[in-house]
Amino acid sequence: MLSIEIEGPHKEDTFLLDSLESQGKMFGFQARNCIPNRWLQDGDEVTIGNETLQVYFCPGHTPGHIIFFHAESNLAAVGDVLFQGSIGRTDLPGGNHQDLINSITQKLWPLGEEVLFLPGHGPVSTFGQERQTNAFVADTVLAN
Repeated sequence: MLSIEIEGPHKEDTFLLDSLESQGKMFGFQARNCIPNRWLQDGDEVTIGNETLQVYFCPGHTPGHIIFFHAESNLAAVGDVLFQGSIGRTDLPGGNHQDLINSITQKLWPLGEEVLFLPGHGPVSTFGQERQTNAFVADTVLAN
């Protein structure tokens, strides 16, 4: 067994770690439930090599969803919170549509329109582009 420390997720996503073994069986591979060495919270930092990422708590897709932001490169890894032209699902256990919208508008948008984001899947975009064109969270949509 490897001795690798696990950092994250947020404690609100414990239920996901508690179901890794059953999820693995469902998809045909072996997995074990685990507890991280460190739970991540809003305002934490994670260091990978020489780079430091800021942690933002962005619930909605899951109750404990976090995103990572690298300020020096204006790059955010947002997972399934936001997509080019769409937003993450909220019909999964613990998901909440209004929490997701709040996470996007109160956590992501203040990072800056020029921030390039990497979604959980699909093409990259910028927060500015999504504020103009995203059918779910564009400024004009949310103003109505």
